[in-house]
Amino acid sequence: MCEFAGSDRNRRPAAPRARRRAFVAAVLLSCAAVSCGGQADLSSRSRSACVDGGVDRHTLAIRFAPVLMLHADEPYRVVSVFAVFHPSKPLVAYHVFFEDDVLLAGRGKSLDHEIAWVEYDPVTLKATDVFTLWHRTVLRTDACLMDAKASGQRPRLDVQWGQHGLLPHGWKNLVTARPRLELATHYELARYLNRLPKASARDRAVSFRGSYGDYITFDVRVDAADYIRADCVIEAPRSREYLNARLGETFLLKKEWPDW
Repeated sequence: MCEFAGSDRNRRPAAPRARRRAFVAAVLLSCAAVSCGGQADLSSRSRSACVDGGVDRHTLAIRFAPVLMLHADEPYRVVSVFAVFHPSKPLVAYHVFFEDDVLLAGRGKSLDHEIAWVEYDPVTLKATDVFTLWHRTVLRTDACLMDAKASGQRPRLDVQWGQHGLLPHGWKNLVTARPRLELATHYELARYLNRLPKASARDRAVSFRGSYGDYITFDVRVDAADYIRADCVIEAPRSREYLNARLGETFLLKKEWPDW
């Protein structure tokens, strides 16, 4: 037995076997290293440890931040934008806050809250879908996604005058008539705000003056990325408490995620 183990004839193959073992170990180590780059089926635990594509959350929030197209006579400015990452899906919610809403101005509500979502590939870091909240309905268009892909992964969203419902680029070609019908109705309301019962001087100041064509013209660019600081980015399944604490007021969250 001792002679067999120590013979020259049986010692020579040991080197190839050692090389094979070293090669296998190297392959396993390299695979382990690659897995930290972000794959579509990563568990939530892995995703929290290995940020998508090795990029931090704030950088990702800026990468996919929407470009908001406002009306030239929009009466209220954007005051805050927060990015909330889903803890187990490659999905980020952008919570956009405006100073007020024309239909609620002077009625005890100080901020108007709107939401858009961007889904992305965690490996390629490219947008894979875009959704917007439009008065309790979620909208999406292929045109918005294609436009985002052609514009550095930045989706372009039209912002309704005064009420700030978010419309994905290409919304005029949607099969559903809902946004068009609601826009027409809201346009009439916007024109006659000063004639509503108990209309205040503030209401009269923001009544829309112009044609319907003017009303749906959005040509003022506001970059949501300009409002997203590192402390405006979190990862959480629910964001209401965080947003209430940051904004210093209590509001009902309209919708957390597009499929909820």
